[in-house]
Amino acid sequence: MKKKILLVDDKGEFRTILQIILNSEYEIKTASNGLEAMGVLQNGYFPDLVISDLMMPVVNGLELAQQINSSDIYKHIPVIILSSINESNKKVELFNSGVADYIEKPFNPEELKLRIQRFIN
Repeated sequence: MKKKILLVDDKGEFRTILQIILNSEYEIKTASNGLEAMGVLQNGYFPDLVISDLMMPVVNGLELAQQINSSDIYKHIPVIILSSINESNKKVELFNSGVADYIEKPFNPEELKLRIQRFIN
């Protein structure tokens, strides 16, 4: 049975690219922002990993990670943040909030796959 990944990004084309990269190895579900992602979780979808953009409307990636990590139900789910922001202070804030990993955009698809494997294989 394939491991499950919840992809969260406000850009539909980016979600599509990630699905193309990961679909053969993982079961993929998508959400367009953190609020929608929390709804997916609350509706009973329990992914093995969440991959989220940082900058999104409504609920951003940092807020999503904080919500996941503060929940007894979901805190076991690792969150990887993908972002074009390359600021050391922001990375420290993300890791302090419980983010499992940070990958800078643009990213190498093979690197992404290897980092995913560290958490769910």
